Amino acid sequence: MKRIRELITELRTKYPSDNFFANFESSCLSEPAKRKHYRSYNDALMLLDKDSWEILKAKAIEQFGNHRAGQLKQGFFNQLNEAFAYRYLLRRRFKSIRFIPEATKKTPDIRFTDGGKESYCEVKTMGISNDEINRRKGGVYSGTIYLDLSPGFLNKLKDAITLAWEQIHSLGPTGLVFILIRFDDIALDHYSSRYRKQLTKFCQSQGYKDLVFKIGHRGNRYIRNLT
Repeated sequence: MKRIRELITELRTKYPSDNFFANFESSCLSEPAKRKHYRSYNDALMLLDKDSWEILKAKAIEQFGNHRAGQLKQGFFNQLNEAFAYRYLLRRRFKSIRFIPEATKKTPDIRFTDGGKESYCEVKTMGISNDEINRRKGGVYSGTIYLDLSPGFLNKLKDAITLAWEQIHSLGPTGLVFILIRFDDIALDHYSSRYRKQLTKFCQSQGYKDLVFKIGHRGNRYIRNLT
């Protein structure tokens, strides 16, 4: 995990009192799920060109102290999720894919060329809900709460897409919104039977295009709305 190790080395230097990555190497050896989690990031990070890697690494390090109650280092991991969008663009054979350095105004994350036309990609992450964070602290609840995507989730998704397009349009008229989603239903029991259909219907009702959902960090579950 070359680039993950490089990133952790720099984090330990910049934040010597932060113990988040204490015993990282030994815990990855003893915890297969953790090892697979970080390997999924490293596999995507290894595809970045050198300049894009340096830009993304700096952004992730800057966000290392950005937490959410119940979700330690959320800002940090949200930055790393941008590597999945870079990989997606690369696999779709877009050209001249590069990360855009941070600016004072809100701009998209990635620049790429589509048919000779300069375009932009903004990456968003939809994490688990506050209700799910509280559920994971313990207690009894019915599994039926996971049957459907909630109106609250869809409203937040709509806001994220609107903001993403505002950022893209700050630099140009064309682009792609890439959203990584972590559902409350961690096992994805209802993804194929319900969530996928709900998201497709939602996109159609809103008239969205040039939109890609990646479901979770690992695997290749995507919903594409590119026309």
